[in-house]
Amino acid sequence: MKFVIASADYAGLGFAVRLLEEGHDVVMALEPSQPVRADERQRRAFARVGDGMVPRECLQTLLERRGSLREACWIWDGNHSVEQNELLRGEGFRVAGGGRYADRMEHDRAACLDFVSRLGLAVPPSYAFEDAAHALELCERTPETAYVFKPDQGEKFETFVPESEDPAQANEEIREHLKARRSPGRFLLQERKEGVENNVEVWFQNGEPRFAFMQLECKRKHALDLGPLSGCALDFVFTIPLDCRAVTESVGKLFPAYREMRFSGFGDANVIAGKDGVWFLEKCERFGYNSHPNLLFNLSRRPLGEVFAALAEGRFEPDFAEGFGASLTMWTKEAVTAGEAILFPPKVQPNLYFWDAYVEDGRHRIAGFDPEGAVLLALGHGYTIPTAWEAVMKTAADVRFPYRYYRPDGDQTNYPSSPLRRYEALKAMGYV
Repeated sequence: MKFVIASADYAGLGFAVRLLEEGHDVVMALEPSQPVRADERQRRAFARVGDGMVPRECLQTLLERRGSLREACWIWDGNHSVEQNELLRGEGFRVAGGGRYADRMEHDRAACLDFVSRLGLAVPPSYAFEDAAHALELCERTPETAYVFKPDQGEKFETFVPESEDPAQANEEIREHLKARRSPGRFLLQERKEGVENNVEVWFQNGEPRFAFMQLECKRKHALDLGPLSGCALDFVFTIPLDCRAVTESVGKLFPAYREMRFSGFGDANVIAGKDGVWFLEKCERFGYNSHPNLLFNLSRRPLGEVFAALAEGRFEPDFAEGFGASLTMWTKEAVTAGEAILFPPKVQPNLYFWDAYVEDGRHRIAGFDPEGAVLLALGHGYTIPTAWEAVMKTAADVRFPYRYYRPDGDQTNYPSSPLRRYEALKAMGYV
């Protein structure tokens, strides 16, 4: 089969590599504006990513000759290049991922909150601001309330979550963060709710739900959930029934809207389940940072090309294994020297998902494009969370590159956001 992987930042590089290994014809279609926005060092690094691993072309160039690519499946690895995506859909091409609706749900918080609240999902009280002074006034009027800082539009890694469990101390953290804030633009303060955070995702075909899974992730880069937020530092995924409480009280409330849109794609909800109900936090309806490589490499019984083609053609039927998939992001220092080798035995490669890499002289190397220093994902499967984590740690131990680091605590229970603790809590509450 022929696949075009449309990408702005090479998030889909690992998918492209796996498709080539399966024997398919693959090209990565790159968003042309990405290198233009970067500085010279980033432009050179961007040009290296994927070199020697997959064929690459400019997305616009491929669109200009799309008539010759009528048989291809076009896969969007994120929410970008919206007009190009909608053009292909409008002309009847086979497309999976991306599009106007998914882009709006991820990047326009106000539109997202309006959409889910109209359909019955409870949203924590949120307040929009354009300057820190008015936000500080709110915090000072409500000193016993904990808030989370979120950019109204933009990247979710800019979110600031206070660490203290005590509401008054958390309020103090937010006030000090606001005083130090320098970035302009609208932002939200959202009341922090107590409970178990999780992400429920349902896959739809022509508006009908076909499959659901849950993701339990940790976003902070350092052990015990300390340090800066990242896209995802580690996660666990596992399948769940479409009629379980986790679905019916989250994405399930949105089913009528998806049916009306005849939506095909991923419908998700990041929520907190607590004693006072389920609270909606955000949506990210695209191929996720870690969750989809984790799901498709660790749990899918079907080859990747078969799954992608079925999604693009509207004939997807789920076929996933029992147990848990585990993923672990492996980092190097920011602005690492480009060309450093990534060493691993051949037996490990099926459990690796490359992001910031290229091949030269038969050796995988770090391209140096990712601004956070993320290099690749290590992956593993097990029938419990601890055994899945044991598998992924074995994978990571076999991968070597300069300044590598990763979290070793995915199976530990000595921090509040422990995935194992959260899974046990969700089981006890009857959500899964």
